[in-house]
Amino acid sequence: MELSLKTKIGDLLDAYPFLLEYLVKQSPKFSKLENPLLRKTVAAVASVSKAAALGGLEPDDLLAGIAVEIFKKSNDSVTLVNSGGKEEHARGMSREERIEAFKGIVMRLHGGESLDSLRQDFHELLKDVSPAEVGAMEQRLVAEGIPESEIKKLCNLHVELFTAGSDAPELPPLPDGHPIRTFQAENALAEEKASNLSTILGGVRDALGYSGARGALKNGVADLAAIIRHYERKENQLFPIMEAHGLTAPPQVMWEIHDDIRAMFKKAQSCLESAEHAPAVEAVSELVLAVRDMVFKEERILLPMVFESFSEEDWRKVRRGEAEIGFAWVDPGDAWLPAGEATVEGRAAGLIPLDCGQLEPEAINALLKHLPVDMTFVGPDDRVKYFSQTDERIFPRSEGIIGREVSKCHPPKSVHMVEEILVKFKSGERDTAEFWIELGGRFIHIRYFAVRHDGRYLGCLEVSQDVTAIRALEGQQRLLDWK
Repeated sequence: MELSLKTKIGDLLDAYPFLLEYLVKQSPKFSKLENPLLRKTVAAVASVSKAAALGGLEPDDLLAGIAVEIFKKSNDSVTLVNSGGKEEHARGMSREERIEAFKGIVMRLHGGESLDSLRQDFHELLKDVSPAEVGAMEQRLVAEGIPESEIKKLCNLHVELFTAGSDAPELPPLPDGHPIRTFQAENALAEEKASNLSTILGGVRDALGYSGARGALKNGVADLAAIIRHYERKENQLFPIMEAHGLTAPPQVMWEIHDDIRAMFKKAQSCLESAEHAPAVEAVSELVLAVRDMVFKEERILLPMVFESFSEEDWRKVRRGEAEIGFAWVDPGDAWLPAGEATVEGRAAGLIPLDCGQLEPEAINALLKHLPVDMTFVGPDDRVKYFSQTDERIFPRSEGIIGREVSKCHPPKSVHMVEEILVKFKSGERDTAEFWIELGGRFIHIRYFAVRHDGRYLGCLEVSQDVTAIRALEGQQRLLDWK
């Protein structure tokens, strides 16, 4: 048989089942192939090259090892097929050499070289690695002090890389309700709605055309804005698990782009309030391009990356917390929803003694849920320990943030402020910090409290409250009014 780096692992396992034991011995990450369902999905689309990247192995070494194992166990003759040339050179580089070459490209970009001049080197270096390895390489650069904003500039080249040619990452069909299936369905609708906006923009030639299309543009932008919920689900559900797998740079880079798109929505909506057509057309055009570009980034980079990296239990965790954040146009209902998600770890019978009185755990939980504020508690290790499941929720939260470093729970632009608060709380220099912002026509009051017991720092409590109605109160109301 002919064997190359493009040969699918699934085909090999079908022909030579004994290779499963061999692969698991090469890397524990291949143990997921012991699951029959994953063999039909992951293995069906993963090439030897991509399997090597997932297992942290050299592609050529894995290829040669598989060939030897086939010959030993079956006596079948195996012909290794390579393409040679520059591709062969890139595959022959070690992981460390690829990381250093990747770092060199980023530094050349930082030094002023254009993306066009770097395109060929970038594609030759990374064309045979998986999205997961690209993410790992990005992570190394961030750890070495390269700003996420610099790596973000390469996102367009990432999209080109993983959309070009027949080797673009493939995902198998997934069941209804699987988080990836939902993200894909939302992306399809986002692409459709963005395309409709582009069609409307194409008919706007002058101020008169803009006047006639303005209402449709407003409605289209407002409808498309639901994609922000999609981004929030990524930030709260996917990013924490990516970080747990060591992929901390890609989430930070992508979160910065999310913030850019949020700002574009605000700008487009503001410009559409004006009768001037040129700024509005430009703002909506920029927004449409950014949203469609993000769809490509997710479909070609992010989703293949997490599909390769996440375990089945990771996906169950993602699915359990999705409804907390919400969906954009697509609601999977109870499809693929793991059973038992309502259980509370550590719940015990009996009363909990408090400074004044004692309460059942259920009563404490219910009491916290009924407070007219949104609370999040971060322990002394700067990891999220708790957030309140309240109807007063202002900012999206899901169980995916439990145990996550709090700095990773905030947009990159505000991380420095969070870190400063925690440093001053721990040193005892400060006990409180507060902010107030206007968000969607509401006035939000945000306070941070250093929580201490007998002088020992226990953590930081964040309390957010919508005080719009409170600020509007006047006079007195001394009698009960049920109206």
